[in-house]
Amino acid sequence: MIRNEIKKLTKPVILKVFTSSHNLQESVYMMDTLDIYQKSSNGMLKIEEYNLEINSALAKKYDIQRVPAILLVNNQGIEIIHYLAVPMAAEIQPFVQALMVFTGTPNYYKAIIKQSLNKLDPIVIKVLITDSCAYCPTILSICTQFALASEGKIRTVIIDIMAHPDIGEQYNVSTVPYLIINEEKKLKGNITAEELLKELLKW
Repeated sequence: MIRNEIKKLTKPVILKVFTSSHNLQESVYMMDTLDIYQKSSNGMLKIEEYNLEINSALAKKYDIQRVPAILLVNNQGIEIIHYLAVPMAAEIQPFVQALMVFTGTPNYYKAIIKQSLNKLDPIVIKVLITDSCAYCPTILSICTQFALASEGKIRTVIIDIMAHPDIGEQYNVSTVPYLIINEEKKLKGNITAEELLKELLKW
């Protein structure tokens, strides 16, 4: 499935990936997975790996507190999407879709976000997921495309609560997908793009 999806990528994209020798098993699993993406991409995907201990200044710049982490960074050096999840299973398609939109594939939500840009304050959306969640891929697609269309005003952080159970406990998550907007507003379950935008415009 990874090989079939990543072949759709037609323009080069670079991912910054932070790993750590203190979290070796998880970091190796992340890099092995991303290696499949990279080798199957016909040269379109490049992975830049940064060890947390060696690249502490860069990690501080991007506020890397947990690894492994995947970052999608724009040309201005602004982080748009932050993955604390291995893009496997149901997350493969929305992950590749985000890469494609990042490199210029039409963004379904671009027009509606552009119309609302002047009404939006900087927002961080945390999307808590599991890889077995049926509704998570749709929410991931919406949130990543919102972020990519927002010119840096929206930042999306994807968190697999099976890999980071303490985060699930911190927010008392009982169902996924579970969205947290600016650490305050919480949205549960399968919400639409229109419902999410309405919530974002309240900030």
